[in-house]
Amino acid sequence: MEKHPGSLCRNPHTLSTWKGQELYFLRMQRNREKMEREKVERELNQGKKKLRVCVATCNRADYSKLAPIMFGIKSHPEEFELEVVVLGSHLIDDYGNTFRMIEQDNFDIGSKLHTIVRGEDEAAMVESVGLALVKLPDVLQRLQPDILVVHGDRFDALALATAAALMNIRILHLEGGEVSGTIDDSIRHAISKLAHYHACCTRMAEQHLIAMCEDHSRILLAGCPSYDKLLSSHHREDYMDIIRSWLGDKVQNNDYIVALQHPVTTDIQHSIKIYGLMLDALLSFNKR
Repeated sequence: MEKHPGSLCRNPHTLSTWKGQELYFLRMQRNREKMEREKVERELNQGKKKLRVCVATCNRADYSKLAPIMFGIKSHPEEFELEVVVLGSHLIDDYGNTFRMIEQDNFDIGSKLHTIVRGEDEAAMVESVGLALVKLPDVLQRLQPDILVVHGDRFDALALATAAALMNIRILHLEGGEVSGTIDDSIRHAISKLAHYHACCTRMAEQHLIAMCEDHSRILLAGCPSYDKLLSSHHREDYMDIIRSWLGDKVQNNDYIVALQHPVTTDIQHSIKIYGLMLDALLSFNKR
């Protein structure tokens, strides 16, 4: 007697066997698809090149702005390769050999360039720029960065941007578009015109860059990097403990004033007058 095809479905044993086979083949298919996806991802990752980012720092002041960015780059080793170049006053004894700050933050310094020509006049700055331009091509040729990060308006940064631009290396300029009313403006704006990408602090700076005909799509309103440093400083020790670590146990809690004078380099006589006014103001507090 011929059995009806559907009669097999009423056999619980046969039904469970078919379901088991279906689940088995379904799992096998999913495993094959997963293996194929992983293979494709491996091939893509092998073909994906890390972005080699060269961060150049010239002094303690610009390092305080660059450090948060450097930490961010270092925290993504699968995407970025960080190269650090140190030059300028970082390497001068009189300024405290501040390159040690970078080493204390566990950054590997790829190159140290002595680029400062001693002197107290404008000619020394020009000679320093020239010396940096002589030394930088070898370093940039060796590192072959995809992008160079420079900060601010120092003459050292102008040398960096000039060398990178002439060697067809992309430049990211931090804190462009600011206006201070001194020679710094000329240097800062020159670096901005040499740069390909911009990270500025304020909307006003952003508008200045746009007015300089910089591509708006390449301008990032990022704010000041020092703010990141400030946010991460909550874990620091008490400030007196930090001072004692520098000066020893003899330091005492006394009222004091820290006075900082930024000279107007385009008008020396005016700077001397301003300095005298500041001293008069300090003396009025009877602090010597």
